Amino acid sequence: MSAGENKPMEQEQRQQQEAGSTSEQPTQQQTQTTQETAKTAEAKPEVKEVKLPRPRVSLSGRLRQLLRLRLLMKRREPRWARMNEWKYLKVAHVEHWRRPRGNDNKIRLEIKGYPKRVKVGYGKPRSARNLHPSGFRLVIIHRPEEVDRVDPTRDAIVIGRTVGLRKRVEIVKRAIDKGIRVINVTKDVIEELRRTQ
Repeated sequence: MSAGENKPMEQEQRQQQEAGSTSEQPTQQQTQTTQETAKTAEAKPEVKEVKLPRPRVSLSGRLRQLLRLRLLMKRREPRWARMNEWKYLKVAHVEHWRRPRGNDNKIRLEIKGYPKRVKVGYGKPRSARNLHPSGFRLVIIHRPEEVDRVDPTRDAIVIGRTVGLRKRVEIVKRAIDKGIRVINVTKDVIEELRRTQ
């Protein structure tokens, strides 16, 4: 072999060594970054979790069947529409359904191609009405003192929409102490509870 042939071989070996050294450097940087993230994770104070009570109501087999039936009936129920809500925005944006009136009202006359008319037959089973899907009866609460009247085995709390944050926190604290389920706990209430613990 001549000296001219050895030079390309030596150059290839040098390039491979340099490539190996550069490939080692990112791994060292990666280990440093993982160590730094581990240190910062240790430095952060632990955030306490707020455990809300989630009791289960003891339902009879019959009531459980009726709740299931209510769900199936709800799925098959048509969307109730007011007359001409597809024509006028002022009618479509009204929140509540209104009974169809008028001699020529197509929904009242149940003419084919128009929305279904509300009837008694679409009603849900009487004993399953006004129950939460979990089986609890819903009790609307506006003051912390009202929590004492709630039965934790049968009732669940819904906090009224006009109640402020301070009273909401007090209501949730009392409910946690008594083991009562609160349906509409908001994020700001949970954050406030974490802060105070």
